[in-house]
Amino acid sequence: MIVTIAAGQQPRFTLNPLQPVETMTAYIVQVSLGDTPAGTLEYKTLFAVAFMLFISTFILNIISHHLRQRFREVYE
Repeated sequence: MIVTIAAGQQPRFTLNPLQPVETMTAYIVQVSLGDTPAGTLEYKTLFAVAFMLFISTFILNIISHHLRQRFREVYE
């Protein structure tokens, strides 16, 4: 939640890091408040955003695992 608050919670897409934006998790929470009908565009974008969040987290975990294995010190 601190990332959401620090980012500004504004639904804006920009590559400028000085402008406030809305995080992916904040978008999921905002759209899926329980009143999104199944089959609508909003409903489908929830799954698309959640999938992208999963993929980006998975890729970062793979990279960190690789870096940890590469720079790991083995003690005898």
